[in-house]
Amino acid sequence: MRVFDLSHTIVTGLPIFPGDPEVRLELANATPPWRVTRMTLGSHSGTHIDAPSHFFADGRSITDYPAARFILPAILVQLPDLADDAAIPFPLLRECVPGSPTGQAVLLATGWDRYWGTDRYFRHPYLSEEAATWLAEARAALVGIDALNVDSTVQGTDHAHAHLLGADVLIVENLRGLRTVPPGRDYLFVCLPLPLEGADGAPVRAVLLER
Repeated sequence: MRVFDLSHTIVTGLPIFPGDPEVRLELANATPPWRVTRMTLGSHSGTHIDAPSHFFADGRSITDYPAARFILPAILVQLPDLADDAAIPFPLLRECVPGSPTGQAVLLATGWDRYWGTDRYFRHPYLSEEAATWLAEARAALVGIDALNVDSTVQGTDHAHAHLLGADVLIVENLRGLRTVPPGRDYLFVCLPLPLEGADGAPVRAVLLER
């Protein structure tokens, strides 16, 4: 079985959504020879998953889902290169998605992870409202993207989160390496979050398994 690691390494100072807690890893006091690392980070740091409570006050949290909800068949969508802050139009998305996404993880490969750590990373492509609406109405189980946000960070939009999380479609952001994954294969997507009680999201170790 081939395993593709789609997660960014969590390091001090990694890129964050503007206003989120900064990420710091440092050694805590411990009796030698033991080592303990103190971690300061937000629930949406690095490669992470959004639960509905990230957007909706009465939405489900990470611990409202069983572990099986984070292991699901995947559709890899290799999109063409897009301009800075460009909306992913519905016709293009529909053309690139074979069949129905119902019950599956739809992983959007934009190639924007190549700008990780640069200012340009914040000017990523995002889902148009029509595309987000279709994914929600088609009952995809999860949407992942190799960028900071499924919405526009530049414009501060929220339509993608509203439509997806409102339909119980989970969101995984800050994936990496999707461009290196061969298309057209049978994949299983695994993105297990830490079971943080009542949390609106959590970092994940996201991997794609070729079955």
